[in-house]
Amino acid sequence: MGSRLCVRCRGSTAPHVLESAAGEAEPLALNLQGMPILACEKGHRQFVHPEFPRLLLEHLIGEDESRLPAGRKQGLLLKHYHCGGCGERLQAQPDHRETFPFEVTLPELAPFRVELTAPVYRCPACSREQLHCLDEVRQRTPVALSHAFQAAGIPPA
Repeated sequence: MGSRLCVRCRGSTAPHVLESAAGEAEPLALNLQGMPILACEKGHRQFVHPEFPRLLLEHLIGEDESRLPAGRKQGLLLKHYHCGGCGERLQAQPDHRETFPFEVTLPELAPFRVELTAPVYRCPACSREQLHCLDEVRQRTPVALSHAFQAAGIPPA
């Protein structure tokens, strides 16, 4: 991770760690913990390199979220959600919210943690707990991630 000039004041930057930043895109909440960043002496923050947001988003959607327990969406006009295990129809209201932690490792960077919190639905037939469907999580992840970056004071790359 090399040093770059600050995008705001053009001062020199040094590696730092973002302790925590949260973003939300209802009903999905996202929390970044220990994420590597660059910061200047004035406290301005920026990504470690311009491609970082894209790489993180691709990692979350392509690798991490695909491991989440999820049901399937069915129906053309009226959407219904069915258990990913047994196929039984899931309730419309969530059973509770659950946090799913991920250890993210991107090339040449120290690992950091991302937590996704979302509604979980319990199958009435097999009791499997799951998200309604991955498509909904994947649609909201970019917005929640963007809100977390904004909350941390990191400008767009």
